[in-house]
Amino acid sequence: MSLIKPISGADDRVPLAQALPLRSPFTLNVFPTNACNFKCSYCAHSLHTDVLEKTYGLDKQYMSVDTMALVIEQSKSFEPYKLLSFMGHGEPLLCRDLPKMAAMAAEAGIAQRIEIITNASLLTHTCSDALIDAGITNLRVSLQGLDADAYRKTSGAALDFKEFMEQLSYFYRKKKPGMGLFVKILDVSLSAGNEEVFYKMFDAISDRMYIERVQPVYHAVSVSGGSRTECHDRYGNTHPPRKVCPLTFFSLAVWPNGEVQPCDAIYRPCLLGNVKETTLPEMWQGETLRQFRLQHLSGGKEKLAGCTVCCAPDDVSHPLDVLDDQAEALAERFLAKLL
Repeated sequence: MSLIKPISGADDRVPLAQALPLRSPFTLNVFPTNACNFKCSYCAHSLHTDVLEKTYGLDKQYMSVDTMALVIEQSKSFEPYKLLSFMGHGEPLLCRDLPKMAAMAAEAGIAQRIEIITNASLLTHTCSDALIDAGITNLRVSLQGLDADAYRKTSGAALDFKEFMEQLSYFYRKKKPGMGLFVKILDVSLSAGNEEVFYKMFDAISDRMYIERVQPVYHAVSVSGGSRTECHDRYGNTHPPRKVCPLTFFSLAVWPNGEVQPCDAIYRPCLLGNVKETTLPEMWQGETLRQFRLQHLSGGKEKLAGCTVCCAPDDVSHPLDVLDDQAEALAERFLAKLL
């Protein structure tokens, strides 16, 4: 029986403020590609290619195995990440080397958990076998509807929904003990009254499922159901507006070309370097990231390019990660360079 629970509800979370500053990131986000085979109405990929590249710089790059090898080697200087997530602003399964890269990471032991966030439209039995053999711990599937018509409407994709369900069922049956299949869907991708239909459809073929609220993740894309003035996250929790973004204090994101940012936002607010030239530990302990964090802690988030239009602090930040009340004390710690 599947749990109805958001993916953010990990059981091993600690209050972030108590743990800072971290000697090693908790999370490493790796972007295998910027390309996507869907054009979901709420996503940046719904924009024309020229607009997408001009506004967000997404140019359909793919990460090479050599770049991933650098990421893995440099990560060995950290304590194992709590989570290594193959994700990004594209569809990871478009990267043919993804199973190999996941296997490399698992074999190196650089993370406690390895997940892939995917629309799963390219999942086949062969792909499932390769991912399972690679040693991932979680497949996180973003659904765009409960039938082919809904997929066509939301993502512009012609999907054989019956075959799609069979592929998910295959992964669920074949996965090893300890592996999880998590399915989620946005409220705007569900017809009114179809919540129970969703839960019934996936109860027997997933370990965890949830309906999320759409959020204005991409400032150039208009969405219904959320706005910057509403203080709620995608899980339905309400809260005061957050002044400090927690993501930059516990995560790093590696783009397909090896560039590294302090979060997984599409806006790329602070270039820390490139793994081909500078190591991840050097970036994590470097002055550029420290100053970026201090700007957040001093109330300067809204003055930072990218951060000012990003809804991540109010959208995906877990309640235990909120730093606003501890900002002054944390600034003193980072000013003292206690890294």
